[in-house]
Amino acid sequence: MLRRLEGWLHQHIFKVGWLLTKNFQTTTILYYTFFLPGVVLYEVVYWLAAGVLNVRADRALAWPEKQEVAELRLNFVKLSKKAGRIRLAIISVVPLVTGLGIAFLIARDVLRVPAFLTVLAAGNFDLIWPALTTLVSAPDFWLWVYLIFAISNTMMPNPKDLQGWWLIAGLVVAVFFVLFLLGAGDIVLTNLVSGPIFTVLNTLSGIFAVIIAVDLVMVAFLGTFESIIERITGDSATFKDGKLIAITRAELLAQREQQLKRERQQAKKPAPALPAGPPSIYNLPLPLPGAPGKEPVTQLPSVVLGADVVSPPLTLRERPVPPLIRPAGDEPNLPRPAMPQSERLSPAAARPSGNEPSTNAPSGKLPLPNTPLAPARPQPLLSPPADSDETGDEP
Repeated sequence: MLRRLEGWLHQHIFKVGWLLTKNFQTTTILYYTFFLPGVVLYEVVYWLAAGVLNVRADRALAWPEKQEVAELRLNFVKLSKKAGRIRLAIISVVPLVTGLGIAFLIARDVLRVPAFLTVLAAGNFDLIWPALTTLVSAPDFWLWVYLIFAISNTMMPNPKDLQGWWLIAGLVVAVFFVLFLLGAGDIVLTNLVSGPIFTVLNTLSGIFAVIIAVDLVMVAFLGTFESIIERITGDSATFKDGKLIAITRAELLAQREQQLKRERQQAKKPAPALPAGPPSIYNLPLPLPGAPGKEPVTQLPSVVLGADVVSPPLTLRERPVPPLIRPAGDEPNLPRPAMPQSERLSPAAARPSGNEPSTNAPSGKLPLPNTPLAPARPQPLLSPPADSDETGDEP
């Protein structure tokens, strides 16, 4: 939540600067100036932490370059490339710890926030308004609120610089594992959780609650101020891929209306059905048989030429049973198949000669040839070659 609030605030502070100036260079300067207390604190602490860990840090003070992205580029101090991951991770976390500490001191010693939270926890509504009046009447209240806001929204480190913390976390886990093996892990963990760790976590939760409350106040103030400027000038802007794109207020309202329509249409769509799991035999549309003796006989669909009405399927009792043995003489009078054209004989060839017998054979039989066939000559059997002493003299 804190990250989202921070991103929204950075974008809309940059947008308000552009609506007032219509120039990206001037907007960039105003943007860095607004967060100047946090930028100065971050860079100074970053440089000091590098010196303590013996890492070379070069100052690269320069005027902020023109940018179209609502992002603070805190690169006024550049570390040496020889710095290891662990030292780089520690240096990157020091500004965060320092910012949280300063916000805690301002909330506790200047604004007296713990006393106000105690009244809220009591639940006495008659005392809430006097406690809020006492909180707001602190000397330079809005100045301290602005300092908390500027510092808390510039203290977050770059996620790329925190890769070394995986090694540190692994080392801490290994130490606790060794202590558990030695039998002292329970004592150490109980003393730490019930003592310093519980106190630190409770304090951090209070600090982050104060920071979120301050950010919400700034969101309300900034949103109102931005809306007034858009109504007066008729100009507006939006962000796409982090970059500011100038549009008119009418175009912005039309885009919001289209977005609302898409969301409503998406909400009206029925939710996709959940998968029913693996198929089951109980979900298959299987046919149900009829009563005994009335089972329908399923017939394959057929096409009958000249018939327009299809008779319904017959039951077992109504279906005729074909005879197994057909009596003699009941053969159906079917036409005999015609001889192919290639096998038919011409009239001249079919006429018999004087010495030849008539070839008029019964129908359906072929004529036999007059010349008898010679019997096949038997082939001699091959015998294995005999030995030289058994063959005898050759003639």
